[in-house]
Parts: sequence; C-alpha cells; structure tokens
Amino acid sequence: MKNIFLSILLGVAITSQGQMLNDSPFNATVSNSKYAKGKGPKVLIDAGHHNFIVELGLVKPLVDVANSDGYQLKIDSMQFTKAYLSNYKLVVIMPAMPFEFGSKSQVNDEITFTTNELNALHEWVSNGGRLLMFSEHAPIDKSVTPLFNKFGIKLSIGIAADSINCDSTIKISGYQTLLKFTNKNGLLNTNHPITIGEKASERINNIVTYGGSGLTGESFTNIFKLSTSAYIRKWNGSLPSGTANSQCLAGNVGKGKVVALGDCNGFTAMYINSNGKKFSAGMQVLEYDWKQFVLNTLHWLSN
Repeated sequence: MKNIFLSILLGVAITSQGQMLNDSPFNATVSNSKYAKGKGPKVLIDAGHHNFIVELGLVKPLVDVANSDGYQLKIDSMQFTKAYLSNYKLVVIMPAMPFEFGSKSQVNDEITFTTNELNALHEWVSNGGRLLMFSEHAPIDKSVTPLFNKFGIKLSIGIAADSINCDSTIKISGYQTLLKFTNKNGLLNTNHPITIGEKASERINNIVTYGGSGLTGESFTNIFKLSTSAYIRKWNGSLPSGTANSQCLAGNVGKGKVVALGDCNGFTAMYINSNGKKFSAGMQVLEYDWKQFVLNTLHWLSN
C-alpha cells in the first residue's frame, strides 16, 4: 500500500505521511443474511473513474460484507451506458476523480464523468435503478459536483466541521471534522427505514463521519443533519464555498432510489498508520453503527 498524505483523504489534520490499510481482523460476516449466498441483486462497484477507495483496495470490507449478505458484486471499469447499466440493480460510486488520486492537489476543468454517462445513469435510475454515491472533502467534492447536481443535490467545497457536535475523544488535530450524528444530539434522522432497520436489532443510534463535504437536496430526506454550529472550512488549498445541511441524503428519483453521502470512510474498515500511531475508521469501530448502517442502506436500496 502506497504512502499518501492523510490530510488529502480524511478530514483529519495530520500532516505527516501514513499508510491506509484494511483493518485486520474485521468480521465481515452477516449472521442473518438478507439473501441466499450469490442469489441477491447484482451490484456494480464503479472502478472506471479513478475511484481511489477501489484502486487502493479499501473497498474490500464493503465487498466482503455485501457478499456475506448474498449480493452479487462486480467491480468493473466500463463507461456508463444504458445497455451496460441494465445488467445491474444497484450501482455504487465511491469518490471519483478525473485523474489518479494524489497526482494533483486541485481539480480545475477536468471531467470525471462525461455528459453521456451522466445522462445514461440518470435515465437508468429514473427507470428503477438504485444508486449509492459518495463525495469527499476538497478536492474530490469538485470532481463529483456534476454527478450530484445531475440528481438535484448541491455540494459544498472544502470540508465540513463542527466544534460542538464532533468526537473530541479521538485525540488528533482536526477532530472538529469528525462529525457525530446520534440519537442524543438529535442530528441522526431516526424515522427513516435506513436508520430504523427491518428488526429492532438493526436500529442505528450512533454514527460519526470522518470529514467530507456537505450536501443539500430539497427533494431528499436528510439522514445526517448538519447542526447550526456546523460550517464549511478551507481544505487542501480550496477556499470554502456553498452551504449545506446534510452529510447523508436518501430519496426517490423517478422509479429509482438514491443514497448520497458526503464521506465514504464509514463504508470501509480501515486504519491509518502514521508514525506508529493507529487511527481506525469505518465498520470495525464498535462504538459506532457503521456496519449495520451499510447493511440497512443496501437493504433499502435493493428493496
């Protein structure tokens, strides 16, 4: 696994280089799977748009969890067309960029998705397809802005932070970007099928995001509500712009469904090793309900 600057990926102000690795052991097993093994809906994980979570192998925990739940997953790098998308029930687009992650610090006029791809994807969702897509903090937010805009979602540019509703117990610089969405602080929408789950044991109570961008989508349900103390700040040289009220939206687009998140790290199970210090993020962090949230999201989308 190659070394990268952590401040580029996570909303954590660590300036030294470190390694992102899949955490081991991580129990990806789903004890009561939704579908029989290999009999669930077909899922495409996009690898055709410099989706660095896929390129770095950090998508493996998500793949393992979904496979254990019975889904049929394929990682592929084909461009989006009507015929190609028709093979799948659900498409997952991890943070995408127009160039290799880490090769540039800013996105200018480069194109991540062609107009034809965006049109094909929107038509596919409108006709019943299911889409799970992720943004991230700068510079990735600008890379995926046309994608999110296509579905009526606006993105902030920079990084989302909150000095009050954050996980200050994690003793790292930049902890204000570790945003908490819980029953206690009222920022977690507990009345949506994704957070309710299909059984009492599947209810979501505590979530933390790891930086990322802010979202606004008037026609969507707000799952992770940004508080009045949240703000967008400068990151990676990008001046903050835009306003936002969410880091997770869910809703219908035509006959299809969309879930959009401003941060992708909850759908991983990684740790960052920087100068001998280990910081964990994702489904393996037991005090947060990310693994169940991942499953609930897949279930709602594929229902």
